[in-house]
Order: sequence, then structure tokens, then C-alpha cells
Amino acid sequence: MKHLFSSFILALLTGTAQGQGGGGGAPVGWMKLSADLPLRGRWSMYSEVETRQSNAQLTAQQLGRLGFRLNVSPNFSLTTGYVLAANECRASGDESTTPEHRLYQEVAVNDATGAIRAGHRLRAEERWLRATPEAAFRFAPRLRYQLRLVLPLRAGGTLPIGGVFLVVGNEVFAGLGRREGRSFLEENRASAGLGYRVSRHATVEMAYLHQTQAAGSAGASLARNAVQVSVAVARPNHLALVRR
Repeated sequence: MKHLFSSFILALLTGTAQGQGGGGGAPVGWMKLSADLPLRGRWSMYSEVETRQSNAQLTAQQLGRLGFRLNVSPNFSLTTGYVLAANECRASGDESTTPEHRLYQEVAVNDATGAIRAGHRLRAEERWLRATPEAAFRFAPRLRYQLRLVLPLRAGGTLPIGGVFLVVGNEVFAGLGRREGRSFLEENRASAGLGYRVSRHATVEMAYLHQTQAAGSAGASLARNAVQVSVAVARPNHLALVRR
């Protein structure tokens, strides 16, 4: 099969994630709205807002992203942008939030020639975040690699309006700053779900997501289960599904 290697990598990464951290309790809700809108020439503007509920182990987060994408070819794109996040701060005891600022650069490579559409994304993030509202900002850069597979549930691999597709993905996070006893691989997100093409420009997905996060030198990990609902608007391009 054309994407056998990609499928093997995904299964390996997902299996590693499941082995590193179990549990996570009952699923919480994540909601994401995104838009990839064409500008002049090969440029487009990507925007995203997302809200993530907390559980007993991991805190809530609200996030807004704005980026500019250069579509070098139908299968290759470069993106850079800014993220503003609000992170729940439990340490203060008053349900306050702390800001987080990020700059990011992204390379995406996609293959939609086979029955299974594969998307690879490598993202570098320069983050400035606070542990508490009174603390100074800390610089915490990291790398993220995501593999995303999409399978249209229609003969011939087409996805017309009203079409349904399967989506499976895994994303690994590697910290580049001072480790302070933490693992180099600090986070993993594995997901699987169903999607539906609402119109020529819009799709909606509902997926189960399992997130694990390193928790210091003891080797333990924190976990969260989530039901993620994603609504995306993009130019009518058959590659838009695999590069989210």
C-alpha cells in the first residue's frame, strides 16, 4: 500500500503514547474553529480559535492563532504566525489565567494521490509563558511533529459534499529549553474520529483525543481524554483536509 510506511509510523507513535500514560478520566470537551482564506497569489491567511476544558490532571486553555501561509506547491506549504493563549492557573487558588505568547514556523507536506491521504507537519514554537500571574515570563521553545491520515468513505477515494471520512492522527511534542528533570518528549496527542464535508468550503469533525504530558523527573505522566469538535473553512482544495 502506498501509505503503509505512514500508517506504520502512526501506529508506532500512538502505541508509544498509550504506553506512556493511561487513564485521563471521563472525556472533556474541546472545540476548534479554523479558516484558511486565500489572499494574493500563493498566499493565504490561517486563523484559529480553540477552547479546551480541564480535568483533574490538566488545566483548561483558550487559544487564538493567526498565520500567513505560502503555498509553494499543491503538496508543500510554509506558514508563520502568532498565538495568544490563556492558561488556567490552579496554583493561585482563585481560578485565574496566565497569558502565553508564541511565535511559530511550520512546514507541511501532503500526499493525496492514494486512497489514504497523508499529511506531515513540522512546527517550531517559541513560547513565553508564566507559571502564575505574578511570575516572570519563561522562554520554552519546542518542536511538534504531526502525522494525519484521512480516508474518504466512498469508492474511488473522492469526497463530495455530504461525504464522510475517517481521520486518524498523532502529534509528538519535544521540548528544547531547560529540561528541569522533564523528559525530552514532553507531550503526545493521539486522535481518531469521523468527518463530514458540509459544503464546498466547510468540513466538520468529531474525534476522540488522548493527551499525555510529562510531569517531571519521576517519569510519571498526566493524561486527559477529550471529545474534539472541529469546524474548518478552507479554499476548495483536496489537500485542505490533510494539512490542518
